[in-house]
Amino acid sequence: MLHNQFEALGLKPYGAVPSRRQMDWYRREATAFFHFGVNTFTDLEWGDGTEAEKMFNPTELDCRQWMRVIKQAGFTTAILTAKHHDGFCLWPSEYSEHTIAKSPYKEGKGDVVREFVEACHEYGIKPGLYLSPWDRHSKYWGTDAYNTYYNNQLTELMTQYGRIYECWWDGAGSTEAQYDWGRWAYTVRTHQPDCIIFGSLGATEYVEARWVGNESGYAGNPCWATIDQSSLEIENTVELNSGKAGGNRFIPAEVDVSIRLGWFYHENQDGAVRSAENLVKYWFESSGRNAGILLNFPPDRRGLIHEIDTKNVLNAATILQKTFAVNLLQGAEVSATSEMRPICSADKMLLKDENLFYAADEKDLTPTITFMAQEPITFNCFVLSEVIELGHRVRGYRIEAKVKDEWKVLVDNQCIGFRWAEYFDTITTQEVRIVITDAVVAPVLRSFGVYYKPEVASVTKTIDEVVDLIAQPTTRQSVKDNELEIEFGGIYPFNTLEMNGQGMKAYVLYAFNGTQYEKVYESKHVSAHEKAAFEMQEGSYKVKLVIDMEEGCSLETLIDGLEIKIYKSI
Repeated sequence: MLHNQFEALGLKPYGAVPSRRQMDWYRREATAFFHFGVNTFTDLEWGDGTEAEKMFNPTELDCRQWMRVIKQAGFTTAILTAKHHDGFCLWPSEYSEHTIAKSPYKEGKGDVVREFVEACHEYGIKPGLYLSPWDRHSKYWGTDAYNTYYNNQLTELMTQYGRIYECWWDGAGSTEAQYDWGRWAYTVRTHQPDCIIFGSLGATEYVEARWVGNESGYAGNPCWATIDQSSLEIENTVELNSGKAGGNRFIPAEVDVSIRLGWFYHENQDGAVRSAENLVKYWFESSGRNAGILLNFPPDRRGLIHEIDTKNVLNAATILQKTFAVNLLQGAEVSATSEMRPICSADKMLLKDENLFYAADEKDLTPTITFMAQEPITFNCFVLSEVIELGHRVRGYRIEAKVKDEWKVLVDNQCIGFRWAEYFDTITTQEVRIVITDAVVAPVLRSFGVYYKPEVASVTKTIDEVVDLIAQPTTRQSVKDNELEIEFGGIYPFNTLEMNGQGMKAYVLYAFNGTQYEKVYESKHVSAHEKAAFEMQEGSYKVKLVIDMEEGCSLETLIDGLEIKIYKSI
């Protein structure tokens, strides 16, 4: 219907634009992630594939409880880790012996993927599946035979569990692997035509949603849905976070983050769950930045979403529901400096109908749209939407409020896209306007609203308050030759390293960004009491030290006496 309207009005898409599947993905808005598997029972984030299947034994597994929680919290889609990097399959795959069939769960007759999908259907949630390309258990991994092995498992998942709406391909561990992405994508497309594919690296040609470049829970400002294909192929985290105006592909960002420090459940992290206010902030910095929400809820060893996680996400949902219950501009008088035709006048932006929109005159690239409320209104946030089906047309805009007969700038931004939302200091006014300052073709806007977000105190311990990462119970260390790898068991911010540097000549510190290591700091002259300060790493769950040892010294002999701290310096 809309495309017929566009044609009738002479509105043509500009640049790369979303596909039907991508528009459906945008409209789903919030997706829940469930990291569940053998790691839940080993207290690890990344298993190595040697874990015994008998370790997996949830005592009260109830996927329906998962769906009740996320449905009430406003989520519409859910993704399950059918197989993580350890290779353990949550369904009885006929192509692997490392599966739930060898676990004590339901005496080896369980199928968590089926339970998950059936619960999704019962509660009106669209199911998606994560199948890790990296498989640390499979003897085939790293060989050509693995492509067939993986495709067989992918085919099982795409053909035996009904409609699947997202296929999630993690790039971790796979930067050097030679995968047959084309074959795998063909399998998804053949059996699941409505399924969006998330990925990067070698899969870039086939993906429709991209990683946002961090696991800390924020999209960039701006965050264009357009991006150059090459940025995904090399995982340029800066461009993944911000996209690129005029990029040659339309691949919007999905902002993946966990409600806890770790992706999998760890009992010692019960006191560090994201608070309701933190989750509201996450909404504004993901869904509110032209991106998709992907919030992880790691079920505990019972097989349930923990009570603390449930309480916090439902409280956040209540805050958001109260915030956006009423558009304070409803009933306002609306005017614009130009309009293409009366059918697409500016007042359409207040009518809550996706088929209605405002279109400026084709010669007016910088229109101003003014809203005069019926009485003074008090607000502290806005939501603005562009008709993204026609591409990113706007390149700059301001939101302004008239205070004492002068226009005050509240926001000065570049990107709108499917949705842009932002909060600011509370203000009272009767007149608000959108000033388009830059556009490549005449702007076409779908909706606009201003709202009041209630202030809520954060009472839950936050990630920022954790200090010594090495001292965390989930931390694991491993040594290989001159490399020390430290896995924290959760995603933390840090900017300082301290250690006794005896026996070391030099070292390089690398932080893992989610799929690969990036250099953080280098020291060519190590002191006995080494302390290094570097740029804040907003979120990483493991680091690697590559150390140049003095003659006659080895890291393995010094490791027992090595005292090391990694922390966030306030």
